[in-house]
Amino acid sequence: MRNDPPKTPSQSFTKSREQYRIFCVDGAGHIHKSFEFHARDDAEAMKIGDAWRDHGKAELWCRARKVCAWEARRN
Repeated sequence: MRNDPPKTPSQSFTKSREQYRIFCVDGAGHIHKSFEFHARDDAEAMKIGDAWRDHGKAELWCRARKVCAWEARRN
């Protein structure tokens, strides 16, 4: 089951949650869409990001810190 990205940025921010962004990158290396959300930690953010990246190349950021990058999945 796949979770759809939120229609608007999460409003559930608390002191124990960090703000993350996932940037989906096209074949030319340009960002073609992004999602903003909150997660408890990097591990939770990576699970959310992996579900939302549409099998393509993507980067996960927490503010100015790059958390991880995914290459496109092969079929």
